[in-house]
Amino acid sequence: MKQIFTALLLLSFFSCSQNSSEKETSNILEKLELKIDSLTVDSGEEIFAPDGIYSEDQSLDGERVFAFYEPDFEVFEISLKEMKLLARHPFQREGPDGIKGWISSFQALPEDQLMIYDGVIPSIYDLEGKKLKSFEQDFQKMIDFQSESPFMVTNYLKSSPEQNFFFSLPAEFGKPILGLAVFDMMNEKGRVLKLPAFDLVTGFQVIFRQGNGASFYGDRVELQLINQQLLVTCNSTAQVYRYDYKNDSLELISFEHQLVENQKSGSFTNEVDSREKQMEVANQIRQQISFENFYWDESRKLYFRFATKNYYISPDGKVRKADCYLFAYDEEFHLVGEQFLPELTRIPYFGYFHEGDFFSYWPLGDEAGFVRFQFNF
Repeated sequence: MKQIFTALLLLSFFSCSQNSSEKETSNILEKLELKIDSLTVDSGEEIFAPDGIYSEDQSLDGERVFAFYEPDFEVFEISLKEMKLLARHPFQREGPDGIKGWISSFQALPEDQLMIYDGVIPSIYDLEGKKLKSFEQDFQKMIDFQSESPFMVTNYLKSSPEQNFFFSLPAEFGKPILGLAVFDMMNEKGRVLKLPAFDLVTGFQVIFRQGNGASFYGDRVELQLINQQLLVTCNSTAQVYRYDYKNDSLELISFEHQLVENQKSGSFTNEVDSREKQMEVANQIRQQISFENFYWDESRKLYFRFATKNYYISPDGKVRKADCYLFAYDEEFHLVGEQFLPELTRIPYFGYFHEGDFFSYWPLGDEAGFVRFQFNF
């Protein structure tokens, strides 16, 4: 294991704060100690470019990571416990088992099966690369949503573990999402559940159009299937929607954070006439609080998520830094801990908990690796 990590400062620290949720409770992160190191993946004699790993997801047993390696069209199976490349599973570009296009959704399912959506149809594969099942239903027709791009109706596509429901956040480019789309694959019916608490997100987005193209910056609404819970989150607010698809129940959960605002505020220009103006507005939006996705720690029975404020990106894009925060929530999403991380200048983009530690994939020079965050409190 190499103790190298140049993208983040490695420090241990603590500070004090008091939080409130639906009821007053002690702050379990009051004396948080955070340690960060980097771990190299033992790949044996295998040779590959570590930055070629694109889509990834954690196995349902929590022990491994499946990652799609674009250059060789393979799925890597990596042990988090052993920090070792266990296997490379070849997949096909053509033929009956072929993945036809660009992978936009990649999800681990029970029995080490994978849901892969290639922009054509979502399919279920085993680790031998064999296509077990394809879903050829017309998703647009199921919710009466017409779009020039099929990607728009299957935005953030997820499958239930039983494969009887699919979920997405349909939207047109530059327009608000319709809501949470629920696709009943057995009965070939669909519906869209409105998410009014997230209407504010369009106020924190800015678009620059040029000719037939356009660039977008702004807060996102995202879909997570985590700990057998379907969550819809939004960078603009601490609130989260939880959907119980088995009982068709949608719940909005709110929080009262003490260290940061519970949502963004103010008014920003949504469409500009130059790239420079777009970046100027984007930097203004970045100064406000941005909440990230939830992560489930099975060992502690807690959810965690990061947030940032005062995010700065230099004009050349080489310097990126922000004020960073960590929040903890119990199984019922009561806020039980919050902490400002004074020396951490960047938060992990994505990751997984394993045995109480948080792992985020990060190429280490010519080798694959993970940054490990150890939360001690």
